[in-house]
Amino acid sequence: MNLTKELNDTSNQEQDESDFLALRIIQAVGMCLFILTGIPGNFLVCYLVRRTRRLRTVTNSIISNLAVADLGVCLFNIPVSLVTVIYNRGVLSDFVCRIAGFTNALFLFEALWSLALVSISRYWCIVQPAKFSSIFSRRRTMALITATWILSLLCSLPPLFGWSRYVFTMGKATCYFNLSEHLLYTVILAIAVFILPYILITVPYYRIFRFIRGHSRKLSVNSVSANFRKGTRSTFQDFKVTKLLLVVVCVFVACWTPHIIVNLLNGFGIIQPIPRILDAISTFLTFLSSSCNPFIYGLMNKKFRKGFRAVLCAPFQKCAKTEETKLERKISGETTRNLSSRSRSSHKREWKIVTETRSTIYETCV
Repeated sequence: MNLTKELNDTSNQEQDESDFLALRIIQAVGMCLFILTGIPGNFLVCYLVRRTRRLRTVTNSIISNLAVADLGVCLFNIPVSLVTVIYNRGVLSDFVCRIAGFTNALFLFEALWSLALVSISRYWCIVQPAKFSSIFSRRRTMALITATWILSLLCSLPPLFGWSRYVFTMGKATCYFNLSEHLLYTVILAIAVFILPYILITVPYYRIFRFIRGHSRKLSVNSVSANFRKGTRSTFQDFKVTKLLLVVVCVFVACWTPHIIVNLLNGFGIIQPIPRILDAISTFLTFLSSSCNPFIYGLMNKKFRKGFRAVLCAPFQKCAKTEETKLERKISGETTRNLSSRSRSSHKREWKIVTETRSTIYETCV
């Protein structure tokens, strides 16, 4: 009887290790992809907003701030989790664990507040455009962005000074604040960092799309004059930007909601402890959010798409121009040497090859 029980326990343990091995492989591969795509993608967003005059708008300033927070996740948080998953144990000292937990919380909170700021700015831009420029001037926008960082910092610092603490959890493969240790800190975080930003994200977009639905009926092709449609061209452009940012918000909410709900339930003692697979999946989705936003910009925003294409294709365009020049010189030299022995039609055919080759070279870069 005891032998049978021991064999069953051994079998269950081997099954659990096999399941966690598959989970670790998926985590490791996904984290590598997130690092390889998230770091250059978010860096490009910041670079384009900084260097491109047409992209230096108030909304894009907030988007670049969100990209900074996502870049921090890809540079600091994901590599720590990747090393932990590979070794299947905690590899951080107590001091490094607290720093990793602090950066993890800081970038999470800042991303939430950045999206809340995006939603509020879109509301004033679409629903109350006359007041938008006065409320979201460049100076005030920078002040609001600074305020979100200060608020995120204030919410992330208490565990470093004894109010709650950052502890290592194998499910998250990183260090995270212990929400079940101080109930007051958990309540403050739930209100100031999770509930309030979610309200500020969802309510403005709800009102925006109510406004767009009512406004679109007035802009039907049969009932609106050409002059009025021309005057509302900028409004249509704002609608496109709002659609892009709504996708960003929906992806962020879909990726972060499981993580927030699971950890709040754990903080209030409803789930004790969090199952490793559930904890790992919810954390994995948060990393996905930080790496996919640049691709959303590239697919849905024409200006960002042109900027990405210009930066990524620049080396190939230089190479193409070099190859084109060499080919042109080579054929031109051969044509000059053999011009006396060739007919005029043959000479034209040769330069036709040059023209076709030039078109092919440029097509590969566009």
